Amino acid sequence: MNTAQIVALRDVIPDPGSPLRADAFAKRPSPGSRATLDIALTGLTPEIPRAHLATLLRSPLGVYVVHTEVLRESVHVRLNIAPEDLAFTLHMLLSIVPEATIGAVHTHECEEAH
Repeated sequence: MNTAQIVALRDVIPDPGSPLRADAFAKRPSPGSRATLDIALTGLTPEIPRAHLATLLRSPLGVYVVHTEVLRESVHVRLNIAPEDLAFTLHMLLSIVPEATIGAVHTHECEEAH
């Protein structure tokens, strides 16, 4: 049987003056930054990844799809999202297409923000 470990609050919350606390606020993305999330949709037959792509495009995440590449046995998809929406996007992606393989995340500045 598993047992819970008791952890003191001081062990998980840094002091207000500690460098960890100051660093957390310094690394926030700028308002004009965007993130691209690469995913791969695969299957045993060519029809499966195409069906996953159709499901993704009809979902609420479909508006964030900026690039697709259909290969023989997979489909590569790139999503363009706000960096602060990454957790929500991953949650939605895995609930819509649980078979998706999550790739790299890259951040960049949005040209329209300047």
